[in-house]
Amino acid sequence: MKINLIIFISEFNLGGAGNSLFKLCKNLPKKKFSITVLCLNKCFYKSKLNELGIKVFEIRSDKTFFAMPKIKKIVENLIKKKQKNIFLSNIHFSNVLSVLFLRSLNIKIVLVERTPFEELFIYYNFLDFIKKNIIKILIKFTFYKADLCISNSKYISEKYNKFYNLKFKTIHAPSFKKLYFNKQKKLTKKEICFGIVSRLSREKKIEDVIQVFSKINKNIILKIVGDGPEEKKLKYLTKRLRLEKKIKFLGRHDPDKIKFTMKKFDYFINSSDFEGFPNSVVEALSVGIPVIAKQSHGGINDMIKNKNYGIIYNNYSELKTIICNIVEKKSSFKLNKKDLFIHLSNFNEEKSVSNYQKYLEKI
Repeated sequence: MKINLIIFISEFNLGGAGNSLFKLCKNLPKKKFSITVLCLNKCFYKSKLNELGIKVFEIRSDKTFFAMPKIKKIVENLIKKKQKNIFLSNIHFSNVLSVLFLRSLNIKIVLVERTPFEELFIYYNFLDFIKKNIIKILIKFTFYKADLCISNSKYISEKYNKFYNLKFKTIHAPSFKKLYFNKQKKLTKKEICFGIVSRLSREKKIEDVIQVFSKINKNIILKIVGDGPEEKKLKYLTKRLRLEKKIKFLGRHDPDKIKFTMKKFDYFINSSDFEGFPNSVVEALSVGIPVIAKQSHGGINDMIKNKNYGIIYNNYSELKTIICNIVEKKSSFKLNKKDLFIHLSNFNEEKSVSNYQKYLEKI
């Protein structure tokens, strides 16, 4: 008998969470799972999901709270008798609301946490402070009522388990298929190319990287791939600092072709304040590019294990020192193909999907 799986994510876009969910939907065996997707507004992957026989409900609403009554009605209509019905929610606020609104239904609830616990202690304004503190309180009274809690990194699981006395399972995001490099390229005396692949939003702290580049008068270039709400602001900052020749904005790229762009980088930078599981870091390593990453309190600690595959920094000053050292020494991390393949296999797509299937069947 098939499992009736209903997946909800507020923003099903091109970001890491959306990409991971699409891979899950694509690879779960259709003989065992009947899948429906719910999201707010437009789903980036709708046409691809429809091709897989997966129905997508796009709910017109900018606020998850106000969308929940409609979500509840849709779920009620989707519940099938004599089948296991599972509602899989993603990311803390949606997870909290899913428990509050749907716990009364005859359905199993699975919560997937894709953001680090420390995000709830980083505030960008007073409203953000209020919202995140409310979420912290609600998590305490809702998450334990779920039938299963999953996170995409060991680091995140340990934090939630310790703080809330929960029993999170860890399933890494499905982000690795194969290596795309044979031999790591050496740095030359010409321009050293640093690259960023990211949504251009506030928490990604790309402004800090631009400021660092304004302080280093050397032959370096920064290529930024992606778009988002901070794009105009970042381009204006680049122009104001007269860095147009040093910093290039390349726009959004096809996720399936991003590896070809990454191959042109000498170093990959991930500068986020918080990240659940930055797929772009795995992609960079898979093409043989060492990573400079901010301590973002999530999967980055699983990826750059024992700092063998890059450098984790804590602040602006450390990032500047790291880049200066790279430029002065013209040296790069030595990535061993065999070791890297074994390490990245922990984030294998098939392994991730298989683990999801196992836990969903067990409920």
